[in-house]
Amino acid sequence: MRRLLFATAALLALGACGKKDGPTAAKDTSALADIQVVTSPGGVTAWLVSENFVPIVAVEMAWKGGSAVEPAGKDGLGWVLGYMMNEGAGDLDTSAYGERMEDLNMSFGCSVMTDWTGCGMTTLKASLNDSLEMVRLAFAEPRLDKEPIDRAKGELAIGLRQAETDPKTIASRAMMASLAPGHPYSRYATPETVATITREDIAALMKSLMTKDRLIVVVVGDITADELKPKLDEVFGSLPATSTLPDVTDVSAAPAPAQPIIKPLPIPQTLITFSGPGLKRTDPDFYAAYVLNYILGGGGFSSRLVDDIREDKGLTYGIGTGLSVQPHFWRWTGSSSTMNDKASEVIRLVKEHIAKLGAEGPTEKELADAKAYLTGAFPLNFDSNAKIAKNLMSFRQDDLGVDYVSQRNDLINAVTMDDVKRVAAAYMKPENFTFVEVGQPK
Repeated sequence: MRRLLFATAALLALGACGKKDGPTAAKDTSALADIQVVTSPGGVTAWLVSENFVPIVAVEMAWKGGSAVEPAGKDGLGWVLGYMMNEGAGDLDTSAYGERMEDLNMSFGCSVMTDWTGCGMTTLKASLNDSLEMVRLAFAEPRLDKEPIDRAKGELAIGLRQAETDPKTIASRAMMASLAPGHPYSRYATPETVATITREDIAALMKSLMTKDRLIVVVVGDITADELKPKLDEVFGSLPATSTLPDVTDVSAAPAPAQPIIKPLPIPQTLITFSGPGLKRTDPDFYAAYVLNYILGGGGFSSRLVDDIREDKGLTYGIGTGLSVQPHFWRWTGSSSTMNDKASEVIRLVKEHIAKLGAEGPTEKELADAKAYLTGAFPLNFDSNAKIAKNLMSFRQDDLGVDYVSQRNDLINAVTMDDVKRVAAAYMKPENFTFVEVGQPK
């Protein structure tokens, strides 16, 4: 692992000016030497970090498109599809497929999120070929047998019934219903929609989502570029070349209501969530907003909301904020929980801090501390093959380019006080934040 960490440090320290990978890229390797852009003979492109100190290979696969494009009345179909991807393929039924994975010391699973469909695999170098064959089978010859389909639908239906009394689920649904009524983002599965899902529905969604033109791949571990190229075509060769999915429109958020949305639930504490306008991931001011968010509530025990509402006043065990950057919806979000009779006070304090930060901006010390932490903690995201693969996949999904790892800290360090104050003045407006309370607030 020492060599992996050394390679990660070198990866972070290198300068780069390489372009994002794409069909017009002229080189197989970017200027950032640790990340290779590998293209198979069949045209499948992958980011590769080749590291042979640990004999493990991690593969992340993703396709643009997710549950937001599920057919009307079939909400939950994507979840069932993800469940079924390791429930048997070819001649191997559910039990045989699972036993074979155990024999190979491999893990493989898939999920369908709102905007992305993804699969991940890790395996030992010694069993790499056989493990990739298992993944190939899952794509080329999924069994979709009745028993696991019924089991998946049953488990999902039970989970959905339990979610009806889960404060986080209730808050999320209420927030989206207020901000994006009628948009696919505000839809959710119910036991009734799950009951309508058929084997044919699952096969059709898989064919629509898992196509070569939507595929991106990241590979990290004990494998070379020459070894990887033919394997990409072997694993993904059976996927349809293209697919036409319905477009998902950007959300035009409804105005924030003047009063919090209250969802009664007989629990001893009130969950509070809040959401205001945010920025696209590609917005030039994103990094200023990222630093500002750390100061407001994203810095754990170093943020204003934690310092005041938790540490000084003792009103909550936890409070935090974040930047949500879904492809079609960009929000500044936050959450906390407190005693029912203190919920109004917590909301008042959150609004006061948002307003003050918008009017005055941060202090020089807050800005310096935020930048120091955000740049210093970044390497911790890369301390294993699997974490490197997952993080590189998120960079690819955000279309950040192969050189992002080397540039990211420079982008944060380049943020000035004027940048942060400008963003604060534009976005830190409490009247634009929607608040939801779940519990018995008084």
